[in-house]
Amino acid sequence: MSDAQGQSLLNFLNTPLLVGDPEGRVVFANDAFVRQLTVNGESPHGESLASLFAGGGREAVLASVAEVCSKGESVNFRIREAGRGYLALASPIHAEESRVGVVILLTDEPTLDSRLLDFHREIQEPLDETMACLEELLEASTGPRDEHFVEVLECGAVALRRARKWSGELHRLIGGGSGPKAIDDFLQPSHVLRQVESRLLAEFERAKVKLSLLINPGVSRAVGDATMLETLLVRLLRQRLAQAPAGSSISLLARDTGGALGSGVLISVTDPHQISNPDAKAGSDPGEYTRMVREIVSALDAEIVTVVEPPAGRVTSIRLASAPN
Repeated sequence: MSDAQGQSLLNFLNTPLLVGDPEGRVVFANDAFVRQLTVNGESPHGESLASLFAGGGREAVLASVAEVCSKGESVNFRIREAGRGYLALASPIHAEESRVGVVILLTDEPTLDSRLLDFHREIQEPLDETMACLEELLEASTGPRDEHFVEVLECGAVALRRARKWSGELHRLIGGGSGPKAIDDFLQPSHVLRQVESRLLAEFERAKVKLSLLINPGVSRAVGDATMLETLLVRLLRQRLAQAPAGSSISLLARDTGGALGSGVLISVTDPHQISNPDAKAGSDPGEYTRMVREIVSALDAEIVTVVEPPAGRVTSIRLASAPN
């Protein structure tokens, strides 16, 4: 195939392409390059490769071409030109007397969303594979001597479900979701609180702080997402645990509530908050909401407030709407 035929074929590419000689001058620019990256639509034949780009792009092209020609190895770099981002690949080509020229291929830089989707797919695949392995191991584990083994596997499976949950939320947001939103319709507060207790019990024991779980019998289901509520409570309790003295107690309560706002489920955390002034009056802590995970509170469509009640301590209450019967 002749050079003319080869150049003609390169003009069918929708991707900008440049070929430079060993002196760094343009010997060919395909039609896509001329359309997208020249001001007057004229061929840049004979011009310096670097002169076709502005600012940081010029410096990147100069450095990359010099490296390709000196080392004879391909170089990847990024440039931004005419308001568009490009991923560039500069590769060596052998010219006269074995001197090295360069070919530069410019592809549109992926948008942030498309790269995040790629990351999500890479994360989700091993999560799914690991979950399948754990489920298979759980099915194969029977007998009394396997009880501890099964418990460990179940903890791992629960952790993986949480990871898959948040992976799904990431995918929804990348796909154009308008803010975090709970995927599951309803949750059972007693189950969530027991799951939180199971996750944190060892941490509380190491800190010599008691975790008391108080669940009113027959507490109603609530509107919201169980994984999100569990994450919220775990983060809140770890914050409280870090501030609690050894020998103290932190309680976690779930009960139904009514009143002017309608029926709901109230979940509260009470801890022995150290109050500098023992004669202080009860008051709300307006800063608590800013320290919490706003996205989770919003996703749960919940209300959260912290009240300091001397000398009893500090109570953080999370109110969720009751699920319809």
